[in-house]
Amino acid sequence: MNAEDGLDLLGRRGWLASTPADFREAMLARSQWRRYGPGDPLTQGGKEADADVFGLAHGVLEMTTVFGAPDTPLTHLARPVYWFGYGPILSGKPRRASIIARSEVWLAQVSQRAIRELLAAHPQWWREFATIALEYGDLAANVAADLLIRNSERRCAAVLLRLGGCRFEDPADGEPRSTPLTQDELAAMANLSRNSAGTILRGLAGRGLIDLQYGSVSVRAPAALRVLVDGS
Repeated sequence: MNAEDGLDLLGRRGWLASTPADFREAMLARSQWRRYGPGDPLTQGGKEADADVFGLAHGVLEMTTVFGAPDTPLTHLARPVYWFGYGPILSGKPRRASIIARSEVWLAQVSQRAIRELLAAHPQWWREFATIALEYGDLAANVAADLLIRNSERRCAAVLLRLGGCRFEDPADGEPRSTPLTQDELAAMANLSRNSAGTILRGLAGRGLIDLQYGSVSVRAPAALRVLVDGS
């Protein structure tokens, strides 16, 4: 993805799209276009109190919270458009999550210094960062709510939908959403044994709701999966 297309996407979708035009333009103008390869670390939880903010335009990121036990599995896989790294700006404290590129990713990177200069010149723009913080809270609540589902099949399906970026609505392009994820990782994220997760996945695949490939799972029928999860 080239910088022109990527920055255009970040301006049209997600957080920035809902902000005032002058704020949106100022953020994009100060963005550095970056590529990271699979396995490259972007942020380290518990550190980097003075670090950059990122806007994901292409690829998949893996996230792990600092609030779990040392053996806590992956918390989430983020897809475009997704902004992260703004926590230290709001709190002055270290990051709350470690984030690694799971695939090739392309993103905008804005230095904290540049953002603080903008906020010093336009104090009213603090509101925009308070707004994006709500998105992080919504994601955390979604993770917790899905993991409270008692039925194993429904819980597994809810996690698959969230990781595919279609927990509450279908992808805009209507195409199956492939997630780079092993069955072991999915089992851990859904709080299941590997055998239980495998049985559930084969059952969902047999009903045409998902496709199983080596190292990935594709959601073929997100609306039907949501009916299974939510009963509506």
